[in-house]
Amino acid sequence: MAAFIHGTAMLDPSIAFAFCALAIYGLTQVIAKFAVGSLNAESMVALNFLTSIPVYVFILVGALVLWGEYLDHLEYVLYAIIGASTARGGYYIYLEALEKGDVSMVGSITAAFPAITAVLAVTLLGEKLSLVNAAGIVLIIASMVALSHSHGKKTTSKSLTRSALVLSLATFVIWGVGGIFIKLALDGLPLIAYLGVYPLILPPIAFTYLRHRKVTWRVFVPKWTVPVILAIVVAELWQLAYFAETSAISVGSASVVFPLISAYPIVTIIGARMFLKEGMSRLDMFLILTVIVGIVMTSFV
Repeated sequence: MAAFIHGTAMLDPSIAFAFCALAIYGLTQVIAKFAVGSLNAESMVALNFLTSIPVYVFILVGALVLWGEYLDHLEYVLYAIIGASTARGGYYIYLEALEKGDVSMVGSITAAFPAITAVLAVTLLGEKLSLVNAAGIVLIIASMVALSHSHGKKTTSKSLTRSALVLSLATFVIWGVGGIFIKLALDGLPLIAYLGVYPLILPPIAFTYLRHRKVTWRVFVPKWTVPVILAIVVAELWQLAYFAETSAISVGSASVVFPLISAYPIVTIIGARMFLKEGMSRLDMFLILTVIVGIVMTSFV
């Protein structure tokens, strides 16, 4: 009995961090659905940049003081820059896809990105998966794609244009491949050093996106309204979730962590049902159950 308790009570740290990221990402989306729908993508990007950059500058200063060995690890710094750029740049492309196409189809395509990461992690990084782990990962990804399509199609009627399809596929590839670079970076850098590269990539990516959208500098001076305040809360919670995500990747397998975290929409859907009174079909509930089964298969083997 004691051996059983010990075996089930001890949860791998990477899985614990992944669950934290999953929960925070999901709850963040509920807050966004509740209050920030009146803000456009440009405003969200600008607010995200304004709230993120001071945090990452502080982390960079801490990394230089506590670690300060960037020049001795240039290969891993390059991996970090690529990984961080794909994470943030892919998000901006995802926003573009949402504006041009059906959220159910865009979400279905992009939700499958951990499949690329898992395959590359096993083939290139030599990560090992048991048959049960692999079956759980496949179940999570397949169920999330189906859930994105099933739940999302009830909330929008936009079609999937060719540009939206291209942007969705681009996000799918960028996030999938980028996950490997994040893992490579974290294999050679402490977490604080990886996060410290963000002040190098945030300004060029954010300003390039905003210039592409042809917005003026006024986007950085929003009126102090309830949606703006809650958008800032969303941005900070998103950062907290990202810290949990990178912590999970730094101590765990990319082939397991990314599929687990990609299941965060189940928290959003359940939270929207509880707090926003959104509908949930029997198919939605069944697919959520299959995601949970996949999580158990992936996590406790």
